[in-house]
Amino acid sequence: MKSTVGNRETVGSSLAKTQKEHMSSKPVEAAELAHEGGKSYMRELINTVEKHLHVKEPYYIQVIGTKLPYSLDRAVYFRFFARRTEPLMEPDMDVWRVNNAIEELKLMWSLPKYDEFDAFLANRHKFDKHLIHWIETYKKQLAAGVAKRPR
Repeated sequence: MKSTVGNRETVGSSLAKTQKEHMSSKPVEAAELAHEGGKSYMRELINTVEKHLHVKEPYYIQVIGTKLPYSLDRAVYFRFFARRTEPLMEPDMDVWRVNNAIEELKLMWSLPKYDEFDAFLANRHKFDKHLIHWIETYKKQLAAGVAKRPR
């Protein structure tokens, strides 16, 4: 499909072509995808820390996952924000605490999407105890009016 403005491909036809090429190629294993995504996530986290080495007091890195439009919910990228105050807990977000003075990087909490909470809690024995604790803490904060309602 060509654009009606000029002689160029439309976004839709470009996406359809890319999908067709990938569907004909060897499928990617979930473990491979998770491994590559994890490396990219950690590389960006480290880059964010390195950009803020001049900050002497503890600060936080807020990581928000965002789905790319037109990707059929398959492409996710992460945005990393450094901030001086700890953000409120929110679903689909990670928060890291950084203390450059003692070279400490600590995961404060990581929450899945809100609509996945009940599945995690119903199968709590299969998941990390910290994750279950974070979900329960968020639900308590939400009930108390401290946490933000999910978007």
